[in-house]
Amino acid sequence: MKNAVRLIFVSWLLALGSSLSAQTNLRLSEPLMLPVLKGQYNPSQFYSGQPNSSKAAIKQNLLTQTSSDSLLQYLFGLNQFKNRNSGSDTLAVSNGIGAARNWALAQFNKMKQYNPAFITGFFQFDKMICNMNTHKNVLGILPGTDTSQKGFILIEAHYDSRCESSCDTACEARGMEDNGSGVALVLELARVLSKHTFQRTLVFMLTTAEEQGLDGANAFAVYAKTNALPIRAVLNNDVIGGIICGKTASPPGCPGENEIDSLQVRIFSSGANYSMPKGLARYTKLSFEEELLAEMSVKTNIQIMNAEDRIGRGGDHIPFRQQGYAAIRFTSANEHGDANATAPGYLDRQHSTRDVLGKDLNGDGIFDSLFVSTSYLKRNVQINGITTAMLAIGPQDPPEFELINDGNGLSVKLTNPQAKYAYRIGFRGRGNTFDTIFTLQNQADLKTYHVKKDSFYFVSVATMDAAGTESLFSMEKYVKVAGVPATGVLEKDAISNKMQLLPVSPNPIDETLTLSVYMPNPKPGFTGRLIITDLQGRIVKSLTIALDKTINEVVFEHGFSTKGLYFCSLFVAEEKMDMQRLWFK
Repeated sequence: MKNAVRLIFVSWLLALGSSLSAQTNLRLSEPLMLPVLKGQYNPSQFYSGQPNSSKAAIKQNLLTQTSSDSLLQYLFGLNQFKNRNSGSDTLAVSNGIGAARNWALAQFNKMKQYNPAFITGFFQFDKMICNMNTHKNVLGILPGTDTSQKGFILIEAHYDSRCESSCDTACEARGMEDNGSGVALVLELARVLSKHTFQRTLVFMLTTAEEQGLDGANAFAVYAKTNALPIRAVLNNDVIGGIICGKTASPPGCPGENEIDSLQVRIFSSGANYSMPKGLARYTKLSFEEELLAEMSVKTNIQIMNAEDRIGRGGDHIPFRQQGYAAIRFTSANEHGDANATAPGYLDRQHSTRDVLGKDLNGDGIFDSLFVSTSYLKRNVQINGITTAMLAIGPQDPPEFELINDGNGLSVKLTNPQAKYAYRIGFRGRGNTFDTIFTLQNQADLKTYHVKKDSFYFVSVATMDAAGTESLFSMEKYVKVAGVPATGVLEKDAISNKMQLLPVSPNPIDETLTLSVYMPNPKPGFTGRLIITDLQGRIVKSLTIALDKTINEVVFEHGFSTKGLYFCSLFVAEEKMDMQRLWFK
């Protein structure tokens, strides 16, 4: 089995385990922020009865008002601070993390000219990081007009930067791709969307101390959980503007050094089956493709990646997932380096003094070429924007539903459907995206005989309003189609009552696979082994999998260039329980 072996920079991940939840004295700088985040406020204190923005108006502004020039100005603004390390100067006006966060706050304050309801300030916490104890995330909050529409949408990026050493506060850490690109995206999206009013609250957050262990994001995630803040979705943007592949880019990712890709963006999210983050990723892809893609002059493709992040890496979406929120990460298709900047011969830009905005070829002080593509970054703003808008204006909840097998076909029956809504039913097989979506209007159930025999389906349902905007899709339910007549007679039970390997998802789509085991009677501390073998029966990989949930998952890192047929067998107490084929094309 061919499998590229790369050195992965994981030292900050090792520190992460001991640093999570270590932040103290978590607080917001403005008294009004907490009641708004909780939805405990009177919208009339912000709005005087003006109508919510229509979907058509929001889409039009995203298409026409999102500006490459504006993004470039944000990048220029960040570039001036030289070092944004979390332990750097907080008092200087032109250098260090303090100057950078004050500048970012000033950018958020400009949004008040478009919408006086826009609230700005800091989220602060205490922890000794790089010899600095107090740290601040920067917040911009656009209150919603309807407090019955629970759940705010959080769009985030980290604004701190670093060089080769994680606490070097003297180097030039411009951090343009990582993560000036994400900061520019969040600021531009705040500028465009602050011109509208939404039912639900929008929160734009720039986090600190990501480079030392996701501390800024973790502090806010813990604060949100402790205060029961209803976060509907988290959209994290990190390394989102570069288009050039580095020599050591972390897998799963770009195929070779200096390859260019400005037409794809990756979404990383946790889990595979019954996963809220993967459901949010699918919602993002669907919203973009149905609402915006056809009207864009340059088409962008969203890749829903199998893993939660690049192999051996992590980002600010992870602390929110750990606290039970749906969270995803947007990252460029191509990334310039694996961040192992102290490795011999490392010449990529990430986590180095070389992570600059571009090249000045003739020494005149003007960049002749940019490493961050503002046109590509603009399209990623629009993808974030349409997802945010649909989450902010769509119906509140998906319906309850039942899967019913009558021996001849599959019925999806809605529980208590409302006549004013239509409903969408998504079928997913072995991939991370929907295979088929049906729309129901004025009916309570869907019967389909268009199912393939010997197939597995995961089914979820969303509510759709008169404007064609969906709620988030429900948690999935699972059904297996038996290998019998052409109509696809179904098993009488929605899922077998025996322990079994679920279909591989995806098979394959990137350098990882998620292997899943169904347990009808999960037990605390119960484990099994997954053995991957080649055609000659040689063991390629042995993975331990916890079997303490109904659906249990483990990620298999198979590598970029893997080819051929392999077998995955489930063993419990040395007894073989089930087997699946893994086909790498």
